[in-house]
Amino acid sequence: MIIIILSLLSVSFLLMANIISDHLLTAVGQRTQVYIDLTAQASAEQADVLIGELKKLAAIKEAKLISPEETLANFKKRHQNEPLILDSLAALKDNPFSGSILISVKEITDFPAILKELSKDNYKDFLEIDDQEFSEAKILVERISDYSAKIQRTSMGISLIFVVISLLIVFNTVQVGIYTHREEIGIMKLVGANNSFVRAPFLVEGALLSFISVIVLMILLYLILLLLQPYVDSFLREYSLNLISALNQNFGRIFGSNLLIAVGITAISSWLATRRYLKV
Repeated sequence: MIIIILSLLSVSFLLMANIISDHLLTAVGQRTQVYIDLTAQASAEQADVLIGELKKLAAIKEAKLISPEETLANFKKRHQNEPLILDSLAALKDNPFSGSILISVKEITDFPAILKELSKDNYKDFLEIDDQEFSEAKILVERISDYSAKIQRTSMGISLIFVVISLLIVFNTVQVGIYTHREEIGIMKLVGANNSFVRAPFLVEGALLSFISVIVLMILLYLILLLLQPYVDSFLREYSLNLISALNQNFGRIFGSNLLIAVGITAISSWLATRRYLKV
């Protein structure tokens, strides 16, 4: 049971890693916004028409007009660590911006497609596309996806190692148990018992042990997640999520996956271990 629980812990962490990575991509997508500056030729009426056209794009969640004053303030905020740009801006007497359009997307991975759409000729006289903002959003998505893939590969490798170890240990344990009943199995076979009838008690015992193991695992998982919560909050900061709530929301998926794997381990081990004593 201890070996089964250890192997299932690695599987559970793999599932939780998937949940956290999905949450991160969703949270980043919801919070990421891009400002597209209007050119000097764009009037307020044309800006309204542009916003209407942008809202028709399936990937865009929100598009709204930002005043020239707000655009200037946002520009200074975005370039607050670039003194050369700020000094050049301070040398100007008038506000150089004509306003901007704030865009929010449904999926952060849609940014490259939106950039391609807005770069078309029918927008070039009214919009000044800042590739850097779109590129930064794309890089952020790629980094999150890359970290998520690395975590999944590592967790999957560890899970496979523990599953193989579990199979070997459970197989040997069951084999020792069956060895003590080898004479009874022989008698059952001599009086006409079929293989399924002989295997049934061992399979039922394995399923019962698997169920108990998963119950213990879920209790341990709740305790471990409670201990990990402060570290997750510190690392993810504003993108953090409540691990216990995430586990509750995905309880059926995690419990079912672990139970299926545990029953599979014990069933395969019992089936292989009994083969030797079914030949009479």
